[in-house]
Amino acid sequence: MVHIMVTSYYQVTVIAAIIPLFSIISAFILPLLTAFMKKKASLFSMIFSEIVFVANSIFSFIVFWYVFSTREILTYMFAAFPAPFGIIYEVDYLSAFMGLLIGFVFPLVNIVTYRYLNKLSKHNEWYYTLYLGLEAGLFGIVYTGDLFNLFVMLEVLSITAYGLTAYLREKGRPLNAAIKYGLFGAVGSTMYFIAVVLLYGGIGTLSMADAVATSMGLNYFVESIGTSTNTYSVIMFFAVLAVWAFLIESAVFPHHFWLPEAYSNMPAPAAATMAAVAEGAGVYVIIRIIYTITGIAKADWLLWVLILLGSFNIIIGGYLMSIARDLKKMIAYSTILDMGYVIMGVGLANKIGLQAVLYYVLAHAIVKPLLFIAAGEVEAIHKTTSFDILQERGCSNPWILAAFIIGGLAIVGLPPTNIFFAKLALFEAVLSSKLYPLAFIILIGSAFAFVGFSRTWYVLMGYRSRKAISKGVFSINMETKLVLLVFIILVVLTGLFYGYISNEFLSQIVSATVSDQYREQYVLTAYKLFRSIYYGG
Repeated sequence: MVHIMVTSYYQVTVIAAIIPLFSIISAFILPLLTAFMKKKASLFSMIFSEIVFVANSIFSFIVFWYVFSTREILTYMFAAFPAPFGIIYEVDYLSAFMGLLIGFVFPLVNIVTYRYLNKLSKHNEWYYTLYLGLEAGLFGIVYTGDLFNLFVMLEVLSITAYGLTAYLREKGRPLNAAIKYGLFGAVGSTMYFIAVVLLYGGIGTLSMADAVATSMGLNYFVESIGTSTNTYSVIMFFAVLAVWAFLIESAVFPHHFWLPEAYSNMPAPAAATMAAVAEGAGVYVIIRIIYTITGIAKADWLLWVLILLGSFNIIIGGYLMSIARDLKKMIAYSTILDMGYVIMGVGLANKIGLQAVLYYVLAHAIVKPLLFIAAGEVEAIHKTTSFDILQERGCSNPWILAAFIIGGLAIVGLPPTNIFFAKLALFEAVLSSKLYPLAFIILIGSAFAFVGFSRTWYVLMGYRSRKAISKGVFSINMETKLVLLVFIILVVLTGLFYGYISNEFLSQIVSATVSDQYREQYVLTAYKLFRSIYYGG
């Protein structure tokens, strides 16, 4: 089907370039289209945004399938202004995989947004404007091959996320969550911007391919000339600052404080999306910097730092999750816990560990929307997610209970759920690296997760009087039932088909990501396009 729809390499590169533009242009157009609507503006906004999300989902699948079926790296030069001077998009296995996850999450989560916001908030088109901008930022981050364009897309992502965090302010939600998120985000963005400026001054380029060539000592992009005589130091200094910046964006210890407040105050569908793919996009950039730009051989000490920080994340995130007194905060703390496992896997720097990371990112993109959407339904009915109040009212809806049981078992890491296999692969990677204390930390994280979700299950299902039970009975709409069912099925199916997913797709991504030969192909693909445009051949 894909080969019928797309006949040439150039068509697919154009599709990859269009996806972020389609989202951001739609975000600006939407308020204009609804400006003169007195009624149904929010419904129109939801339908309009859903059409954009579905289209981008199809486009991202085409890009993914083309990259994996042809084994080619896609490159697109904006305005035919070549790298290292112009903006280039470069999509390989890793970025195509991340793009597929982003394209999958947005249309599904968006389906439940309209009814949720109608119950909880003054509903208008600005939510969907921000949500479209969020998708544009995420796609731009994973598809771009230009380090400054990555900064721009990070700003698009950040600004829309701040707006979504403050969206429910008219319902009494404190603005300090958005302010805290904005302060931490500004620190991360500024740090990354400084890293990019220093790299540009040192090696004279903003192109990722050019930076990889410089790191590998390949003499391709001779047109870009920096001021540094020690390019190794420049690239490593850039890597440290840039990785630090995205550790902040990914809520990794000691910069994790912003996440629980932000995710518990923003609308549940927005929190579902942020937890599902925004954290994964931050991890993607860290992998891109360490594995592609610097190469793992040159970043040995930095990898040890990631292992240490990941371990802290597991312990701190798990502990805070186990004592949380709010449903959405408990899920948010579980995101910190899960990011600890992911960052630990990145630091292990072996094929098994990286495969565990990618599968964890995939599983996270399924489990977190399931939990946040279910929590959003509880919030919309009871107007709170406080355990103290919910313990009196409970929840008798089987769909909500099923979501928390299946999603909770996945976070704990029990078979046949998908996160069990991610943890199992990470456990194997730890044992193969002979870092045995990390295996104990993995088990501690699962124990904390079990405590946290045991308390949640008791609050929602525990014994209470008949009067209290009657207060907890409520129904949910058909769209939400359908979306919850899809995610519940996927939590189990992706676990049952772990071997197929891992062998057919993730192993290819991992083999390419850790290969110096593939790194050189990443450079050469961009260089050929550069030569064809700049020199005419």
